[in-house]
Amino acid sequence: MTCIMVKLHAVLTGDLILSTRSTPAQVDATMTLIEKAARRFSDKARFHRYRGDGWQVYVGPAGQGLGAMVYLAAQLCADEGLSSRMALGIGDAHGFDQGSLGTAGGMAFVRSGRALDAMADGQWLALAGEGVDPLHHALMAYIDAQVRGWSPQQAEAVAWSLTPDLDLPQQALAAMVGISRQAFAARLNAAGFALIHQATRAFAAHFSPEPTDG
Repeated sequence: MTCIMVKLHAVLTGDLILSTRSTPAQVDATMTLIEKAARRFSDKARFHRYRGDGWQVYVGPAGQGLGAMVYLAAQLCADEGLSSRMALGIGDAHGFDQGSLGTAGGMAFVRSGRALDAMADGQWLALAGEGVDPLHHALMAYIDAQVRGWSPQQAEAVAWSLTPDLDLPQQALAAMVGISRQAFAARLNAAGFALIHQATRAFAAHFSPEPTDG
């Protein structure tokens, strides 16, 4: 009997909200923000734009998926520009490291795209894929409601707190924003950050590669 590692990947597929009421420059700026934020969150991230206001990001290992989704949502809200719906797909993936991401394939891409297409009116975030169960969907509904209620200031605090290459205490993060530590903590509390952060860490642990008998 041998053990193999189940390799699951995370893919985000999204489209901009109210893009038809925006200028091409506004749409381009939002796409640039998404690409830069994705690359800052994960050094494995690949970005692809399609259909004008649609986009797709290969994030990396599946465990990074929820953190990347929340980070992108926070960056978009803090920017006060266009918002975006996005769906996280978990599954196998191939071709993401060769040529354009538009030619990549695998169930992570398929499930992400299908989940986006199936989203209800007013929904901003969705999740689908291997290993996803009803509890994950309930968690996603909670995070979706939190994100839609963020102020730009709350989202900014969340974004700074989730930035992977910053391992700083709240006092230092608050100083970078230009507010007191107490004010920074209050923004995080209003954003529901403690539970969201706990959820992203639990998601990462749940979807870490595990050996299976084969």
